[in-house]
Amino acid sequence: DVLGFGLSDYILKPFRAYFFHVNARHHSLALIETGKNGMHHLMVELFSLDDVGQCYDIALSQQERVSVTLGRHTNDLMTSFYAKTPSSFMFECGWGGREIDPTAWQPVEMHHGPSLWGHERVWLPPADREVAREMRMQAAASGLRAPVQVMEGNYRLMPGTCPWWDGVSGAG
Repeated sequence: DVLGFGLSDYILKPFRAYFFHVNARHHSLALIETGKNGMHHLMVELFSLDDVGQCYDIALSQQERVSVTLGRHTNDLMTSFYAKTPSSFMFECGWGGREIDPTAWQPVEMHHGPSLWGHERVWLPPADREVAREMRMQAAASGLRAPVQVMEGNYRLMPGTCPWWDGVSGAG
């Protein structure tokens, strides 16, 4: 309350994580229970998905640098990957993070887990990795999708329509 943080949402499995906001960014602070004391990761949001992809290529060129594979989060919709730093905390490179209205936002438990797809977490114990994998498969099987979040001027609309997306989004 002193710093003005509001709860954005939380995840209870395959690990516990609580996400907090102080502005329109979905979250500026996450508290994650990993069984270790210390900093888990620091995230930077890049301007272009290509920037993230090129950073991913660089990280892949170094053995055991990637700690979490390329994927997309369920809560802030960030497309990202995590690399291990020399100090052993992780550095998340991401693109397309969600903005919220902090005055109207209602926190919820994220039942589909932390990621829509990807984000294989090498730091998780094998049993928890399997739970996370099953949650991603269930999210896919249930049809969970979300539009990408982009800044004005960072996209070009394609001509035509997509019957599948129109049906899913209710536009058709």
